[in-house]
Amino acid sequence: MKPIAIALVAPPDSARVQIATYLRDRGYEVQECDDLTTATRLFGVVILDRHDGGETARARVQSWSLRSKPVRVVVISATPVRWRALQLLLGEHLAVIPVPAFGWEVVDALRGGPRRV
Repeated sequence: MKPIAIALVAPPDSARVQIATYLRDRGYEVQECDDLTTATRLFGVVILDRHDGGETARARVQSWSLRSKPVRVVVISATPVRWRALQLLLGEHLAVIPVPAFGWEVVDALRGGPRRV
């Protein structure tokens, strides 16, 4: 079975390492990066948004949703309310999880499980 490819967009720190390790242990093929401008050939994207509320990240997520086959985006955010309008617009393609987030919550969100804001 081919692993599910996802990108993990986060600063290179211990949180990124922990999330990437958890996802790899669950069978995901994880591409770690500091920034991601395009989300082609990916099943999903996990974004760790801790600093500025993600204005740039929100614009990119919205552009990815315009593709013929939009990716599933999971955002782990210290300010999840800033993602609410975009989440309402994108529906099931965007899940927002407030920090602290557990690995199983990220996996559930990637699979399309219950959304939280």
